[in-house]
Formats: sequence, C-alpha cells, structure tokens
Amino acid sequence: MKKISTYLPSFIISVFLVFLIIASSAILLVDINVSASKIKKLAEKNALESKIYTEIEKYYTDKYNTTGIPAEVYMEAINDQYIKTFVEAYIDSTFEALNSNGLMNEVHPINTKLEENIDSFFNEFADKNNYQKDEKFDLKLKNTKDSAYITIGSFCDVYKFSTMSSKGVLSKLARIYSNRTYATALLLGSTLFMLILLVLINRKKKITAVYWIGISAIISGIIGMIPSIYLIASRYYDSFSIKQPAVFTAFTSAMYKYTEAFMAIQIALLVFGLAMVVIYGIIGEKKKYPNTKPTQID
Repeated sequence: MKKISTYLPSFIISVFLVFLIIASSAILLVDINVSASKIKKLAEKNALESKIYTEIEKYYTDKYNTTGIPAEVYMEAINDQYIKTFVEAYIDSTFEALNSNGLMNEVHPINTKLEENIDSFFNEFADKNNYQKDEKFDLKLKNTKDSAYITIGSFCDVYKFSTMSSKGVLSKLARIYSNRTYATALLLGSTLFMLILLVLINRKKKITAVYWIGISAIISGIIGMIPSIYLIASRYYDSFSIKQPAVFTAFTSAMYKYTEAFMAIQIALLVFGLAMVVIYGIIGEKKKYPNTKPTQID
C-alpha cells in the first residue's frame, strides 16, 4: 500500500511539473526560434518577393484610373531585391521594438530610381500641360513619393507588424519578449526546484522519483502533442481568411513551423517520460528480485 505521506505530495508536485514543463518548453521555443534572423530566413524560404511584386503591380494598375500615373512609373523601379530589403526592414524595426518599449519605427528603404521616375512623370506632365511648378506642385510630388513608400511598405509588411503596433499589441508583446530570458530562467528554476523536491520526498526510495518525473513528462508531452497534431493534420491555419497571398503564406508557414517545433519538443518529452518509467520498472523489479535478470521475472 502506498504511503500517503510520500504519495500525495509526489502527486501534487507532479501536477505542477506537468504545467511547468509545458510552459518551459513553450518559452524555450520562443527564445530559440522567434528572432529577426529566423523570421528573415523563413520569409526568404517562402520566396515572398514574387507574390508581393504581383500584388503591388495589380494595385498600381487598378489605381491608374484614379491617379493617372501608369503602373510602370512604380514597377520599373521595384525588383525582388528591393522588396526583400523592405520586408527585412519591417522585421528589424519590429524586433527593435520588441526588445525595448514596443514602439515600432517604420523604416522605408530609399529607392532613388522610384523617386526619379515619379519626378520625371510629374515634370513631363507639367511641361506637356503647361502646369505651373509652384508650391502646390512640389507638395503633390512629395506626397506621391511618400505615398509610394507607404503603399509598397504595406505589401512588404507580410507579418502585419505595423498593424500590431498601431493596435497596441506590439507594446504588450514587448513586455513578455524583452523579459523572456528572466521568464525562461524562472520557469527552468521552478522546474528544477520541483524535481529536487520529488527526490527529497522520495529520499528513502529515490527510484520512485524517477517514476513521478516520467509520468509528468508523459502527461505534459501528451497534452502538448495532441492539439499540435490536430492543427497540423487538419491544416487548421489554411482555413484563415487572408486575402493577400504573401501575407497568407507568411502567416501560415510561420504558424506551422512553430507548431511543428512545439510538437517535436512534446514528442521528445513523451519518449523521455516513457524511458523514465521503463527504467523505474526495471530497477524496481531488480530490487525486488536481486541476482535475477529482468527477462526471468514473471
């Protein structure tokens, strides 16, 4: 019969361990995988530039009837390398914000060719139509250039970081992200403390602590693994209604990547837990039957 003095405390600690292990694995995932360099590599892997280029071209083609500016004025100055630079500028600005006060400084990479094209179009239009190049003309020219950067940037912000910033979401995330090292240390320290407590509670029969650790790892692995498998197997993120192809690709690929990484951690925990339980069973049986091979125990 199990001793209540050791069984109940061990059970309670193992329950805490389950949630600590899940939380620790989640924060480690963020700490290791969520960074500017990792996000850039993910964007590059998905070759988003061609999708973004197509979207920008369609936008300016549709806007021609409103602005009178041909799409070629913009598109001749835009290529995959410039789009990639713009995408990465948003990512860098976002992580600078996450590591500080959460206030995002939008950076619009200068495109000299784009500005020259807009200048040429406006000047040719003014000369052809005898339009006076006054302060009103200069203001319209400046606003068109500024608008071009904002518009192109809106398509290049594939993770919609600027929207998150304007809604105040980024500042809230910054409080967590900027303190992730402390959170990681706290969770790992708490987990270690619980493990030590288990060993101390079961000091008269230390092998029992191995059992409780194994059970905690198994349960946490199952809790984290099942929803992850469902999200991936059902292609859950594909059901999100996102009209922009580049944004859809960026979002879904990121979510699947992090879900797969989290699932891998949970599977590893499950395997580790099973190994601990097997070790407990073998050693426990050997203590009951000294000088007997495990295969000889009925």
